Amino acid sequence: MTVRATTILVILLALLASWALAQSEPFMVKIGCQGERLTVSPERIESLILRASGRVVVWSLETAGCPPTAHSVEIRFERSSPFGEELEHRELQSPELPQPLPPTIELLRREIFLPGEHRYRVLLVDSERRVLAQGEGRISARVIAPALGTWGAVAALMALAALLWGLRRRLWP
Repeated sequence: MTVRATTILVILLALLASWALAQSEPFMVKIGCQGERLTVSPERIESLILRASGRVVVWSLETAGCPPTAHSVEIRFERSSPFGEELEHRELQSPELPQPLPPTIELLRREIFLPGEHRYRVLLVDSERRVLAQGEGRISARVIAPALGTWGAVAALMALAALLWGLRRRLWP
């Protein structure tokens, strides 16, 4: 293999590895308090699902401005949840918030499984389950299905190998 071909191969592998690492990082959703309104940042998440699993979504609460009576955070999906079809996937509840409130708290961590457009509400509740503040967000998940089956992939690899072999013979006699 020539130096040029090796260099191109290394560059392609580096690009593929950086893309794979970027896909494995979780989505970070920050919830902030502003009186009776919660801010959700980013308000919209777009994810791709490959081979029946997607990226992880992590919600965290920035407690500056939150009422001291805050007990927990609930995330309720309107129609469907990207995390499953059961009721417990549509109504997520964080563990009890520590007192006094630290500056930032990681609330929940879930992996996306189901495609579609999923709207949700975030509720900050007290110990008697009264809503202190609320906000909204959305997760949009799309499925990427492999276009080639096993035999299609084998045929594509054979065609690519024949093309590269032909180019090698023409360019480097």
